[in-house]
Amino acid sequence: MDKDSIIKFGLVLMVICFVAGTALAVTYRMTKSLVEEQYQAQQLNALKVVLPQAAEFSERKSGAEIDYYEGVDKEKKVVGYAFAGAAKGYSSTIKVMVGIDPEGTVTGIKITEQKETPGLGTKSVEVPVTQTFWEAILGRGGSEKPGRPWFEEQFSGKELKNLKVVTGKTDTEIHALTGATITSKAVTKAVRESIDKFLNQLKKN
Repeated sequence: MDKDSIIKFGLVLMVICFVAGTALAVTYRMTKSLVEEQYQAQQLNALKVVLPQAAEFSERKSGAEIDYYEGVDKEKKVVGYAFAGAAKGYSSTIKVMVGIDPEGTVTGIKITEQKETPGLGTKSVEVPVTQTFWEAILGRGGSEKPGRPWFEEQFSGKELKNLKVVTGKTDTEIHALTGATITSKAVTKAVRESIDKFLNQLKKN
């Protein structure tokens, strides 16, 4: 290969690299923006679930122990706080969003990320089916608003002292998922520890 051919080959290679690099950068920017929008939408949805009494939410605020959001009503009065928690489950790290009122009572939780065992740990995010088999076949029923996972719902109204997992039926503590006690304890731990951090942080302010 002569000198001119080497130069031409080098120039062609340089142009290809430039075009590929530019395309990659543009794709990254577009994808990053889309991912960020989806993340913000998921966060807002989670906040609405865990603080249903709030009309709007603050931007995320930094804390010494845990970051948090404030939920306010239409009169701009603070009606609760929300923050994220996490704990190791059976096969994944389980992430939750937790809401509490100013007295520290849980107003709601939402599992935002989990990769637990299908059919066992995943029951933590399963919504009860109200439509019967024949209603589904005939295209009837199921018109009402979808419910919430029963496992998440039982946290609402609980105080910190009651965030304990039991295997039997209970009205005061957390009823474990059948066959997924580790997942149940992980979710409860994530909720309990995040609340504990926030309340301690609140006392110091």
